[in-house]
Amino acid sequence: MTCDDARYRRALLALVLLAAVLRLTGLNWDAGRGLHPDEGNLIRAALTLGVDGRFLPEFHAYNDFALWLPRLLSLPFCEAQDAACLTLVARLVSALASLAMVPLGAGIARRIAGNGAGLAAGLVLATSGALVQWAHFGTTESVMALLVVLLWALAVRHLAGAMTERDLALWSALALGIGFGFKTTAVVFSAIPLMALALAGRPDAARLRAVVLMAAIALFQAAVFAPSVIFATGDWLGVMRFENDVVTGALPVFWTAQFHGATDGVFEMRQLWSLTMGAGLLLALVALADRGLWRLTAPGLAFVLLYAGLTFGWHAKFVRYLAPVLPVLLILAGVGLARLLAQPGRSVQAAGLAGLGLMGLAGLDHASAYLRPDPRLVMEARLLDLASPGDAVAVEPYDLGQVGGLPTVLLPLADPAATPQAMAEALAQSQWVLIASRRNWSVLPRQPGAAPVVCATYAGLADGALGFFPVARTDRLGLFGRLFAPGLSAEETREVFDRPEVFLFRNIERLPVGELANRLSTPREAAACAAPALQQSWRRGA
Repeated sequence: MTCDDARYRRALLALVLLAAVLRLTGLNWDAGRGLHPDEGNLIRAALTLGVDGRFLPEFHAYNDFALWLPRLLSLPFCEAQDAACLTLVARLVSALASLAMVPLGAGIARRIAGNGAGLAAGLVLATSGALVQWAHFGTTESVMALLVVLLWALAVRHLAGAMTERDLALWSALALGIGFGFKTTAVVFSAIPLMALALAGRPDAARLRAVVLMAAIALFQAAVFAPSVIFATGDWLGVMRFENDVVTGALPVFWTAQFHGATDGVFEMRQLWSLTMGAGLLLALVALADRGLWRLTAPGLAFVLLYAGLTFGWHAKFVRYLAPVLPVLLILAGVGLARLLAQPGRSVQAAGLAGLGLMGLAGLDHASAYLRPDPRLVMEARLLDLASPGDAVAVEPYDLGQVGGLPTVLLPLADPAATPQAMAEALAQSQWVLIASRRNWSVLPRQPGAAPVVCATYAGLADGALGFFPVARTDRLGLFGRLFAPGLSAEETREVFDRPEVFLFRNIERLPVGELANRLSTPREAAACAAPALQQSWRRGA
């Protein structure tokens, strides 16, 4: 081992330790309440496994191994039905998968462009805000991203002559089969080893045998890790059809309402720009500008283009769908930075380092937010201090506000046939209104077919026309405040799961139902219930 290699290994170890700290800090960010809805679905499904002889889950939005792995790992540590403990185990699995991306991704960049590129990619991966966030969720984003990095690492080793075609096919098949056990999306990841085999030379008998071997083993592995596909085919296909209808927009559901009017491709690129602070995409383009690197970058780039072509036209544009492509871009960003640092001009080098620093600060800021308590739990404590026993709290639909056992009243905001009278009755019997995140107020007023009373309700809360006034607000920001916090243009799940802004309103005037109905019947300008106007008004009031 040379001195350069030894220094590289020590530096990489430091980056891995940094990544571990960022991913493990605040892992119990919701104090065991299970405030991530997708994570909650997985945990509830996993808790049924092994009960009364059940080995196939009833929940198929994710495949079997995504449920069985945390369930099996939790057995020595958790009680049989301890959801909070199982959630922590699932988050630990996610955090470790995210951590594994750092040395693997650094290894890819190192093979492509040397030690400097490897360490730059390792730093970008270690401090990525998106990767840190997904590491705190007991869902499949981190595992899917790791799978892409692993397959690309195998492809690069093969193209560099360090792995035979047979070994590439074998290890890729094992990874793809396990990945399918988590999510059906893993099928698309086969493009990475296939591209590596295609780049290795003209098709011959050995290469064709490698493809057949990979397909056979991957199919066998898929059956092992997702047996529901075989033994509960009808149920599994039914869920796949449902999920397809949701993501394509054929089936309108509340959780995709935020994407109404979004422009295909543009929305996704804006999210990627935001996730990488812009610098990541620009540095990745710098890496791709060097044609001498194309052979080793091609498997990762080909996958990104294929995946984007398949998904960027979907109606559902959740940021988590970008998880498989993000690490590829971050690794390329590390390579691009190494290229800039090799240039003679100091201004060019400074620009590259500034981009790296910007991404790193954003990731550190996100990780530091987990040192603060969950805003919903903070507001729950505040509400219990202010409220009298028996006070009713009005809440929005489809949200996870915490009210500490006080009676709740559901506001009919999601009902397209909601009337001023129905809304007035709900508000009149409520002493408080809890706005637990932006999930409703930033979306519902601008939906086609939304009842006019929806706009009137939010506008009336903003200007006090309904007799309710903001008395408290809380959020979960990092070291740099709002500097790196997602704005209203960011896809909502970047903050509503773990970093919501919460508002509490008090019924000061106690208006009767009739008067409330009259005020809710007054037409409102769209600008009065636009998301930025509501947010600014509530912040000023609280």
